[in-house]
Parts: sequence; C-alpha cells; structure tokens
Amino acid sequence: MYNGDEKLISDGVYLPYTMLNFWQWSLSNIQFGMTRGTFADFIVRCSLDSGGIITRPDIGTGFEPYDLEGPVIPSTGKVSRIEVKSSAYLNSETCKYSERASFSIAPARVPVDGDYKKDSPQQRNNDLYVFCLYTATDNRRNILDLSWWEFFVLPTYRIEENESLCKQKTISIKRVKELCPTLSFDMLCNAIVESCNSIPANSQIGSTPPRTSVQF
Repeated sequence: MYNGDEKLISDGVYLPYTMLNFWQWSLSNIQFGMTRGTFADFIVRCSLDSGGIITRPDIGTGFEPYDLEGPVIPSTGKVSRIEVKSSAYLNSETCKYSERASFSIAPARVPVDGDYKKDSPQQRNNDLYVFCLYTATDNRRNILDLSWWEFFVLPTYRIEENESLCKQKTISIKRVKELCPTLSFDMLCNAIVESCNSIPANSQIGSTPPRTSVQF
C-alpha cells in the first residue's frame, strides 16, 4: 500500500513525481462514473467503520463477487455480503441532468477455482444492495459533501422473491424509492444492520463465501 510520498525512479534516481501526483492526475474527478463507483464503496466502508463494523481495509480489484462485508446475519450466522451501486442525476461526461438514474442488479458469474469462466453459472452473490445516489444537478456542488447523497438498502432476497424484478438487470431510482426509505449517511449503518436482521434463514441467495475479514 502506498501513502502518496513515493517517487518514480529512473536508473536509481528519484524523480520529482509522486504517487500523490498520479492519484491527482488519474482519480481526482470523482464525478466520473467509474471513480464515483469506487468512491461510493469508500463511503459505505466509512459508514460501517463509524458503526464499529469491520470490513476489508483495502480496495478490491473489481473482480470480487461482491464489494464489502457487513454485519453478521442473525438467521444464518454468516457475515453479510454487500454489493454497492452508485448512480447520479448529473452525467459527468456531458454535464447533462437527467432524472432517469438507475442501478445495476444483474446477476454475475460465479468464480470457479478463482476464475470467471464464460460458462460459469450466474447468480447474485450478495445478501444486500446499498444504492448510493449523488443528487447534485450541476458541477458546482461538492461531491464530498454527503448531504448531496442519498442511500438505499435493499436485501437481495426481496429481489429474488419478486418474479418480475429478479429478471431485471437494472432498477430505476423511482422503483428503488418505492421499495426502500431514503437514507442519509448518518442513518446508513443502522439501516444495513436492520436489513441484515430481516434476512430469513431460507433466503435463496448465491453461496459465494465471504472473504476473510481483516482488521483496519
């Protein structure tokens, strides 16, 4: 793990270019779709941390079957698997505003022997979704200000048990708001715990095992 002070090296000579320079150059536009998604993972991680819930301390590779680990599910005794999805009303590439925000809920391939093969079965590998919506309508807003974010927690079994919803690859923000209360950041951790408490022992969710949790 780098801390930002590390410098590029050429023929044994340290150059005046650091990892912090790289991060500023490549990742400073958090409103860009892919970076915003990683930032949403970080926000949820911070929420779990603030509630004393340990999850993985480092960023994933993007190939994990789910994003974060959460509270233990009382009905099963297993650590919950959380999938974080982000969306926004403002398209960072075009700067155009649209109310048609949506989130992916598509089943994913199951890793077999650590590899995602083309013929691998597909399933939802998580116990709950956390939907993160950046609500700003222009670029003058500060994306670090969490008052511009709304959060929604939806247990995956509610999708699987809905005959029409379980076949969908995306879910609109309108439908999400019909199914879930709108949460602020301060409410998010408790909502995740309550959602885990609501999961029945017989819910038919993919059996991908949780990764080993590591202390922060």
